[in-house]
Amino acid sequence: MGTTAEPLNATARTGRGRLAAFVCAALGALAAGAGGLTLGADPAEALPAFARQTGHACADCHTLIPELRPFGRRFKIGGYTLTGGDWQGPPLSAFYQIGGTRQTAPYDYTAQGLAAAQQNGLANPQANAAPAGLHTNANLTSQQVSVFVAGKLYENLGAFIGVAADPTFGGVGLDQSDVRYADTATWFGKDTIWGIDVNNSPTVEDPWNTLPSWGYPQINSTIASGYTIYQPPLTKIEGAYQTNVGGAGVYTFWNDMVYAAVLAYKGLPPNWQPGVAAPASDALTNLAPYWRLAIEPHWGQHYLMVGTFGMYGRLAPDYQWGVGTNNYLDVGFDSQYQYDGDQYSLTVKLTDIIERQQLNASYFQGAASNRSDSLNSFKINQTFVWDHTYLFGLGYFNITGSHDCNLYGSAVAPCLNASIIPGGGTGNSVVGSPNGDGLIAEVAYSPFMKGAPGPYDDKKWNMRVGLQFTSYFHLYGGANNFDGSYLGNTHNASGNNSLFAYMWIVF
Repeated sequence: MGTTAEPLNATARTGRGRLAAFVCAALGALAAGAGGLTLGADPAEALPAFARQTGHACADCHTLIPELRPFGRRFKIGGYTLTGGDWQGPPLSAFYQIGGTRQTAPYDYTAQGLAAAQQNGLANPQANAAPAGLHTNANLTSQQVSVFVAGKLYENLGAFIGVAADPTFGGVGLDQSDVRYADTATWFGKDTIWGIDVNNSPTVEDPWNTLPSWGYPQINSTIASGYTIYQPPLTKIEGAYQTNVGGAGVYTFWNDMVYAAVLAYKGLPPNWQPGVAAPASDALTNLAPYWRLAIEPHWGQHYLMVGTFGMYGRLAPDYQWGVGTNNYLDVGFDSQYQYDGDQYSLTVKLTDIIERQQLNASYFQGAASNRSDSLNSFKINQTFVWDHTYLFGLGYFNITGSHDCNLYGSAVAPCLNASIIPGGGTGNSVVGSPNGDGLIAEVAYSPFMKGAPGPYDDKKWNMRVGLQFTSYFHLYGGANNFDGSYLGNTHNASGNNSLFAYMWIVF
């Protein structure tokens, strides 16, 4: 769809006196839902509840679920309140993900394998996390089951609020959730949408697919990313705050072109994060500011966005008080070009996040060699979608940062200060480096973007199946034997390459 549309229901432009009640209720809902295991990102924007509410097919909002088109971005900015469908039921959706993962080299979870790793100086955070039934390779698992309240709740108030369960690793908790109050106005002679947003994950409110919550690839292997392979470190805004915080703020979209948002986040107490998995490893101690500014001019079916975003957080490592905090300033720059044609679409995205780290607490505890470090996360990717049915994606990622032996060094790293860390480092790099890069290629098929078969209506469900390959060129500063353990397999960068096949069904 090359044109935009009115994102707010024409009858839903009243209720300004309810703003305070909205903020209190939304914060309360997010806090109450946090009393469970927090889970990873999911494609929550692509829910059939939205299609039933609006009367639009999934293809009107998405190139291929969940990547947004211009109309879908404006529906989100408008607070999920646009109507037009004849659905009279509750605004509910659900989805189920199943995935099969095979990596180049198996990981040895046996006692003999762990003993060999320890003898060779390997520090492996995944070693004690393998659940019963997980194989050393070729795992087929149910990744996630989620239920969402999604769409218009009352007049100008809309949301998606999800509860998710992880059938493989256990636990139930609040998924990424976003609650909005949106209205229209005229500012400087131009049509404007303004609103209040409450959510539990920084960047989840963003309408483009460049920021961490919705970036490429939107579907990942939970097995590979958490338990069976190594990955380079990420900046804090790329995951450390996800579903572990609650925040509120304001946003505006002026003249169908300029988007700005300012929010503040507060960390949730650890007793609000119970479950099988541990709560967030670090406590957010400040009221952390988050900002977003983007401009998206468009010419016919061509849309070009250029923007910036950032967040500043002070974290207490492992919830330890009295030793100071580690302070992280993340500043990001992003751009997205999208050709939104009738037969096909092309979306090219670039994101660069620069993180300045003031590691006062870690340096005091000997967990960092430097008081000040930096970490840079660069990503560029493209998705080509034919007829809202077939997707071909390719992306490159590159992580670079300061050499810090106590922070990234493995137990056998020669640069370690033995007087500070007599037992050896707990990182994965023999040279004390976070550097890594690689490629992610994906093909996907979604047959029901324009309507699904069934006895009720054509907007009740959708699905996506795909095949994704991840290739690592370097990890932790090296291509081979990056941790100095001489164990081969996953201790070489290419040993962590993985093939991930998935199916995602939404109702």
